[in-house]
Amino acid sequence: MQSLTSCQCSVCCGCFQQHFTVAIRDKHIRDMVCPVCWEPDINDPEHLNSYFSTLDIQLRECLEPEVYELFHKKLTEQALIKDPKFLWCCHCSYGFIYDGDQLKVTCFQCRNSFCAQCKKPWESQHAGLSCEQYQSWKRENDPEYQKQGLAGYLRDNGITCPNCRFQYALSKGGCMHFCCSQCRYQFCSGCNNPFHTTCAVDECNVSGLHAHHPRDCLFYLRDWEPSRLQALMQVCTTQTNPYLCGVIEQKDEGGQQPDSACGAQTQPGHAGLCEKHYREYLVSLINSHSIDPAPLYSSNELLLACRRYKVDDSRRDGEDSFTYYSRLLEQNLALGECSPVLTKWG
Repeated sequence: MQSLTSCQCSVCCGCFQQHFTVAIRDKHIRDMVCPVCWEPDINDPEHLNSYFSTLDIQLRECLEPEVYELFHKKLTEQALIKDPKFLWCCHCSYGFIYDGDQLKVTCFQCRNSFCAQCKKPWESQHAGLSCEQYQSWKRENDPEYQKQGLAGYLRDNGITCPNCRFQYALSKGGCMHFCCSQCRYQFCSGCNNPFHTTCAVDECNVSGLHAHHPRDCLFYLRDWEPSRLQALMQVCTTQTNPYLCGVIEQKDEGGQQPDSACGAQTQPGHAGLCEKHYREYLVSLINSHSIDPAPLYSSNELLLACRRYKVDDSRRDGEDSFTYYSRLLEQNLALGECSPVLTKWG
């Protein structure tokens, strides 16, 4: 019988060999876990390294030479992804190490160029400009970019894996639990915090799959009414001509997942977006300006936040409601400045 050091399960040698042979040949390296309990949770990079160091010794004795060689090739690719100089091509999704100091990078595979920092396709107007200056130029001078408006903004600012930095040209929407197809890292597409089955936060008593989202994450704020998000941002728009929302989404159609326009009816004052995508847009502005939603919490939301972040919400003798909720709000505001659970990860 064979056993992994990460769990107490035992598997016969034949099944052990077959399981890891199939996993190495046909699956991702993060699928190489126990075939009985599917542990360990290898979202944690340190856990990942120690696990594979021990697994390497076991696989060396039982795998065919070509399978064991493929295992090491996948481990090498995994290590390369962690290198800060590793880049994904935005044109063909080829990955490589870039040692240069220029913004313009040319992919070795497709020979197309892109920016090493903002990962956008390279244009001559980017030369001599920072990424922020270049995006400002596009907003002011590129007719196609202007035509796309906020729908283009949401599409271009899609989802980036915080572990391997692979970029997905998809609008945020639907389930916030995202699993990267390149490295299988599981994270929240709103705040980039990792999802856990075995939690890394010592005080946490939540079981099952979960993440610790900061309170400005779309995970929480997507349920706020747009008028409330507007009050938080102090945003007012005057657009009154409704049309169909053009934000690109990934939709499930007969087992396929094509990218197509949202198509939902827009609302007056929502900048040409449907209500769902307008909420996402407002939350993205709130996040970029580091605005804390706590000042607009209702009394119930304030109490819920206290329980979520283990703030003492007991009421003192003789304390009136105004003083009580003001004190809880001050505690929550201070918590947002210092708590590692509330800090964005990635």
